[in-house]
Amino acid sequence: MIQDEVSVAMATYNGERYIGEQLRSIAMQRLLPSELVVCDDQSTDSTLEIVEDFARTAPFPVRVYRNAERLRFSENFMKAARLCRGRYIAFSDQDDVWHPHKIERSIVELERTGALMCTHPVDLIDQRGERVGMTINHSRHPLLSGDTFNPWGVFLGFTCTIDRRLLEMVDPGTRPNDLLEYDQRMAHDRWFYLVAGLFGSLCYVDTPLALYRQHDGNVFGRTRSTMVQRIAKATRKYPTYISHRQRIAASIARMLAERRDPDPAPGLAAATRRWTELATFYAMRHAAFSRPKRLARLMRLVSAYRHQAYRPGWGRGGRALFMQDAIAALIAR
Repeated sequence: MIQDEVSVAMATYNGERYIGEQLRSIAMQRLLPSELVVCDDQSTDSTLEIVEDFARTAPFPVRVYRNAERLRFSENFMKAARLCRGRYIAFSDQDDVWHPHKIERSIVELERTGALMCTHPVDLIDQRGERVGMTINHSRHPLLSGDTFNPWGVFLGFTCTIDRRLLEMVDPGTRPNDLLEYDQRMAHDRWFYLVAGLFGSLCYVDTPLALYRQHDGNVFGRTRSTMVQRIAKATRKYPTYISHRQRIAASIARMLAERRDPDPAPGLAAATRRWTELATFYAMRHAAFSRPKRLARLMRLVSAYRHQAYRPGWGRGGRALFMQDAIAALIAR
C-alpha cells in the first residue's frame, strides 16, 4: 500500500507559534504518511513539547531527533531526509498549512509520471492565517526535464515530495555552495531539484496544495523590491553573483564528467555537455566583469554577443540577458 511508503521530513527551530496548526494539517491528510520524522535544531522555546504532545495521539508514528549542535535549516532537512524510511519523502516546514489532499495528489503524480520530484503552487497567508496574496511557486510545464528544466531554478522546499533515490544518485555531501548563501552548502530544495533534473524529471501539479505563511520569522519568504533597490543590488553584488554561478556550474560539470556509473542514466551525457557549456558561458561573463574599467567590460560583452555566446538556449537567456549584463557592466562596482 502506497501509504506505507510516504515519510514526512520536518526541520524545526523555535516554531512554537505555528507548528501546532501545521502538525494538525498533516494529521488530516486524506493519504496519511507512514511516519513523521522531526529533527529539532536546538529549539529554546516549547517546540519540542508541542511535537511530543502531538505524537501521543498522532495517527502515524512520530520520531523526534534533537541535534547535538546547530545544523541550520538546510543540513537539518538533509538529516531528516536521511532518517526517513519511506520510498517517498515530503518536506515540511514548521509554520505552513497543508491542504488535506497534498500528499495524495503529489504521490499520484509521482506514480503516474515516474518523476523524481513533485511540486505545486501555494497560496499566501499572513500571521493570522488570512489569505494575503496570489498563488506563487509557478511552473509553465507539467513535466520538467531537458529543455524545460531551468538549471538555476528551485521550488519552495515544503512543496516538494521526492523519490528517496535522489539521496543515493549523488551524495548530498558533495554538493557545491549555495546560490544565495555563498558560505553554505547548496540548500536541500535546490539540490534535490538539481539532481531530479539531471537524472530524471520533475512533475508539477497546477493546483495550490498548501498555504504559505508570511511572517517576521521566515527563513526565506516572499520579498518585494523596487527598481531602485534592484539597481543598487546589481551595483554591489552583480560581479560576485556571476563568479559564484560560474563556480557552481563548473563544479556540477566536473562532478558529472567524473562519474563512472556502470549503467549511466540516459540523460547523463547530455547533462554533462549542457553544464560544461554553461560553465564556459559564465566563465566568459566572469572574465568580462573582472575588468576594472566599465567600457572594457562592455566591449568584451558586445564581442561575446556578436560571437553568439548569448544565443537563446538552456540557461543562457538570449538578448534579454545580454542587455541586463550590459547595464550591469556600466553600473556595477
